[in-house]
Amino acid sequence: MTTKRETGRIAPAVDPESPTMRGQDVLLAPKVATLSKALTRAAVQYARGEFGLSQVEWQVVTLLGVFQPVSIRELAYTALVDAAQVSRAVAALSQRGLVERGRSARDSREAELSLTPEGMEIALAIRQVAVKRNARLLEGFDPAKVAELFDMLDVLIARAMREEADGPRDA
Repeated sequence: MTTKRETGRIAPAVDPESPTMRGQDVLLAPKVATLSKALTRAAVQYARGEFGLSQVEWQVVTLLGVFQPVSIRELAYTALVDAAQVSRAVAALSQRGLVERGRSARDSREAELSLTPEGMEIALAIRQVAVKRNARLLEGFDPAKVAELFDMLDVLIARAMREEADGPRDA
């Protein structure tokens, strides 16, 4: 393992080549979680530095940039985040003039959220950076293999969500 003295950077807490880490290579969840966390950290770092957004605020702005209008409940479900966290993030974003609440046409008791023009500008900027990051990460891979990977991920997501809905199973 390299040290800070050798590279000028802080060494990772866990060596990715250690037997403990290599033993996880047959399990899907640790690999996908590691990728997701690394991508999320990079995105949130940008959103925090450029726009002062927390992680949940980043998720709200990013999702509203794609799905709007939407309720807090639907947003929390899509983001896989507790509704109370989403509600607090929405309140902060509303105070900053990035999100607005309207009455739902389906249920007048429920508010629907959408981005203001300023919020949409931020969502678009975040998306542009994400597209560039994707291009860097996928550079050199055969486009057909990338399309196959995305198709496989869609299937795995659907299966995992079905497993979650069906509840725990032995095998």
